[in-house]
Amino acid sequence: MNDRIVFPSLDSMNRRSFIKTAAAAAFATAAFPHAGRTEAPRKGGALRLGLNGGSSADTLDPAQLIGTFSINVSRQVYNTLVEIGDDGKPAPELAASWEASDGNKRWILNLRPGVQFHNGKILDAEDVKYSLGLHIGDKTKSKAKGLVADVAEVRAASPTQVEILLKSPNPDMDYLLSDLHFAMVPAGFADWAKAVGTGPFKLTAFQPGVRATAARNETYWRSDRGHVDTVETVVINDATARVSALQGGSVHIVNGIDYKIAPLLKKDPRAYLVVTEGKQHFSLPMDATKEPFTNADVFLALKHAIDREQMVKLLMAGYGRVGNDHPIAASDPSFNPNIAQRAYDPDKARFHLKKAGKSDLALELHAAPVAFEQAVNTAELFAQSVKSAGITISVKREPDDGYWSDVWMKKPWVASFWAGRPSASMMFASVYASGAPWNETHWKNDSFDSKLAESRSFADPAKRREVYFELQQMIHDECPTIIPAFASWIDAARKGVKGFVPNPNFLLSDHRVAERVWLAA
Repeated sequence: MNDRIVFPSLDSMNRRSFIKTAAAAAFATAAFPHAGRTEAPRKGGALRLGLNGGSSADTLDPAQLIGTFSINVSRQVYNTLVEIGDDGKPAPELAASWEASDGNKRWILNLRPGVQFHNGKILDAEDVKYSLGLHIGDKTKSKAKGLVADVAEVRAASPTQVEILLKSPNPDMDYLLSDLHFAMVPAGFADWAKAVGTGPFKLTAFQPGVRATAARNETYWRSDRGHVDTVETVVINDATARVSALQGGSVHIVNGIDYKIAPLLKKDPRAYLVVTEGKQHFSLPMDATKEPFTNADVFLALKHAIDREQMVKLLMAGYGRVGNDHPIAASDPSFNPNIAQRAYDPDKARFHLKKAGKSDLALELHAAPVAFEQAVNTAELFAQSVKSAGITISVKREPDDGYWSDVWMKKPWVASFWAGRPSASMMFASVYASGAPWNETHWKNDSFDSKLAESRSFADPAKRREVYFELQQMIHDECPTIIPAFASWIDAARKGVKGFVPNPNFLLSDHRVAERVWLAA
């Protein structure tokens, strides 16, 4: 096999037994061959990446990161305080250690000494205070604002120690600090076109929606990362063009392999697949503030009118699992196995449509491949399945460029995707809490918000898990979004690329692929 798979397929085992036996550590250490790890990394060479998710709106402003291209380049340039290891757990990055006290309301982080920014400045607590401050407060427009809404103060206790005081407890603060938006930059820095970080590569050029180049940071604090001399990251939004670029040798690594192409690429002796079954899921969010989605029976009709099994079978070639209208994956320890799977049921769809006072319904669904590769096909398949329920869906194919800035969270009904988050509470806070910058449905539920806040006060993980079960049920029942499927990430690399392993947190080794791989001689 050419695949390197981080998690075993859920299709071959009972869901309940999977949850009981599949601890996060086992996911990343036992389920894929450790190809490349037994040989010493080779220094040198020019690495080329061909990635999707690029647009003219791209930026390296940590507060505004969105899209695969800019996120990946940001990981080349910046570090965060914490990273998610291949076992799915928080691991030290720029914070060498940390501890929580006062019922998880006070967090002390001890910084790694001697870490140097690309401009020569040594990282200190003031830099951390400034970097986190970019996302905190009423005036910030940070996409990650909701994650740190409960931060009362960030203090520089000493040059190498940071104190974070919270308004309410958060036992997942270490997970939270791994979020890619919380990149560390020098205090006062804001020239994002010439980004400066502590990362493995120094930015040499950045063209939004086109390409970026970077050169190895010779003073990088990690001796086990940052092997290649240069990295060129090129935007290739078309899936077929990315595969052609890989096969032709113009790039070494690509992402977003089309599910139908994956079995064919698997047989290509020039390349191999890297398949990660993490927490990625597709969504079809509706704007809860706009008609007809203000009526719960309308979106319940749609939830019953989509054929999820058909979608996974026809469009995903086995690289996915049926979703159930909530965002927590079956591999997550907080997954609620007690929610009945919502099935394709046109009769129930018509029932809810009738309750909504409608005999038929005509809607427009906006989609683009940049949302997820099969977004347009998913919308078209959905349009076929809803006809028997008296619903007509017109699919509006949007251009990739500008989709995230002009369509997503702007149009009443769109296609979207989520990589998931390291913890369930982060997923809830990022997308479903009232006021979250990425609340793509504009859903506001006071009970949901209060239960989420309450869960953070529980020191006992089992009690928090009980609340997480309730929150998943509420999203399933009351939130105007359809989550039809959880999907594998499929990346691919040429045979000469070594050290490319999956990370359960995100595609492309949690977007750290550039600093982890090396090129064979």
